Amino acid sequence: MKVSLNWLTDYVDISMPARQLADMLIAMGLNAEEVVETPTDVVLHVDVSTNRPDCLGHLGIAREIAAATGAEFRPPKIGRLPASGKAGDLTAVEVLDAALCPRYTARVVRGVKVGPSPRWMVERLDAVGIRSINNVVDVTNFVLMEYSQPLHSFDYDKLAGHRIVVRRARPGEVLVSIDQTTCRLDERMLVIADAEKAVAVAGVMGGLDSEVSDSTANVLIESAQFDPLTTRYTSRKLQLMSESNFRFERGVDPVRLDEASLRACQLIIELGGGELAEGVVDVWPKPWRPRKVTLRPARCDAVLGVPTAPRRQFEILGRLGLQPAWQDDRIVCAIPSHRGDLEREIDLIEEIARLDGYDRIPVGTSVRHPVLGESPARRTFRLVGEAMTAAGFDEAVSSTFIDPEQAGHFGWPEPVTADARARKSNNALRPTIVPSLLAACKTNQDAGNSEVSLFEISAVFVPAGGQPAPAEHTELAAVTTRELRDLRGAVEAVVERIDPRAALAVVQRDAPGFAPGQAGELVIAGRAAGVIGMVAPGVLDHYGLNADRPIAAAALRFEAVARLADKPRAYQPLAKFPPVKRDLSLVVDDELKWSDLAAAIDQVRQPMLVAVDYVTTYRGRQIPAGRKSVTVELTYRSDEGTLRGEQVDRQVEEVVSKLKESFAAELRV
Repeated sequence: MKVSLNWLTDYVDISMPARQLADMLIAMGLNAEEVVETPTDVVLHVDVSTNRPDCLGHLGIAREIAAATGAEFRPPKIGRLPASGKAGDLTAVEVLDAALCPRYTARVVRGVKVGPSPRWMVERLDAVGIRSINNVVDVTNFVLMEYSQPLHSFDYDKLAGHRIVVRRARPGEVLVSIDQTTCRLDERMLVIADAEKAVAVAGVMGGLDSEVSDSTANVLIESAQFDPLTTRYTSRKLQLMSESNFRFERGVDPVRLDEASLRACQLIIELGGGELAEGVVDVWPKPWRPRKVTLRPARCDAVLGVPTAPRRQFEILGRLGLQPAWQDDRIVCAIPSHRGDLEREIDLIEEIARLDGYDRIPVGTSVRHPVLGESPARRTFRLVGEAMTAAGFDEAVSSTFIDPEQAGHFGWPEPVTADARARKSNNALRPTIVPSLLAACKTNQDAGNSEVSLFEISAVFVPAGGQPAPAEHTELAAVTTRELRDLRGAVEAVVERIDPRAALAVVQRDAPGFAPGQAGELVIAGRAAGVIGMVAPGVLDHYGLNADRPIAAAALRFEAVARLADKPRAYQPLAKFPPVKRDLSLVVDDELKWSDLAAAIDQVRQPMLVAVDYVTTYRGRQIPAGRKSVTVELTYRSDEGTLRGEQVDRQVEEVVSKLKESFAAELRV
């Protein structure tokens, strides 16, 4: 932002050279990048941070200088203006979306003579890089650079119905801006309309049809507050940039915008004559309420590392216009409307540091950083990631926000959502990570990567029965284009890595988002822990994923795995003697589950049996209809010596006999 030194001296006395002034502003957090001397002025190029929109006007910079130097701050004085008629009789304002336009004011000045601006006005605007147009338009630009409040002047007689309607644009609506850009609007944009059509793009630029010209006699002055995100979206979508949208995107003072409007009317009458209609049409459904913030002087000293007398802290806050008052041993400040960035105690501490001087804060010569060992939670996190990576899965990092419809696919029709003004789309906190991983699968598919196996460990946010805050927990989720058994094997590897003795089972159960009959509940050590299965075709279609490549997915509560890590592990010496393995191919009914088959084998009392593993399932011409061949691997070992074949054969026969009795199993040779 360009700041005129001549302009600043209208509001505060400055007795230091321009370079010294620039250094002082830098010390206060306003980066004065350059000082340029012109034949008639000295111009400072000041880089204003986004949290200080009040300093995008000369009054804001002057207020800071006054606070730093103790000089008197002299804002413009607006006396009684010549008036005729009432504003409410001449115009009306209707705001149809108060969220996008919290406040809108309109004033009417009649009998104005439009013409060139006086030399002093032209020089002031030229110093800050604004070209003079005419006295009315120049006044609105002058007040913008004075108050940091964008204004717009309409030719009152060109407004259909002499009224203002603040509404969303209609789909396909077109408006030609004052720079002759054809703007094709959409319903996410806010416009200023008259009784018939849009006459300005709210917060960005006015329309050509209603601009002030040499023939204008009556002027309507707009001073308003618009939603920053909507203004930014509109400006970027239309590729229109202006001093107005630059300020609306950062926020304007909701209280002093009316004072800025009155100041503009004062200058218009001074430069172009005319009379002001008494009063103002002001639509402000939720007036601003001052915020109280408390400061503990001792806390200020502890944070800054240097003592500052409480009376000095009180004085600095008073200079900043924060109206400090003592309450017991604390300082309570009433935050003015132009300092919306001051919300917490730490913000007041920063203000004291800015004005008292950052150079007073001591700089240490060493930094102490204790080295801590790996926490149990972090170790579990690492081990789970290693197990998934070893199983052929790549770790993903995705956004916490998803589309509400995506959450609905997996059984959460009403997820916790962010304010629509903050996030227009993908504004739901995900109750499960699976939708995010499916979106990543789509990205890979579009890039030509057809083989995808991804996992992620992150927080999810489950709606908590109507409570405003969701129930947050950590989830391990995975998706793969490989077979479902590969995904189950990865989950088994995770559980085994944390606790080799923990039992993992899958109980068939349908779940939202998964294909019917192809999903199950994960049960770890007897407790429900998550879901696993094939993603439903309709869900794949929603993401645009290839239906010819089914996707398996799993979502597991990370706490269910971390809980296993708390169990102590017993030492077990390495086996001295080799194992003996036997494969059994058993023909059983097609409906028989592996879990039931394994449970029956466990019922056979065989101390030398150390492992029962599933190998494969076969269905073919040699197998009768309604039957299948399941291959089981039995592992035997003795701590007393190497097993002989006949010892193992007798035990295998016991297993076969049990399975024949229980399931009418036939040994396939």
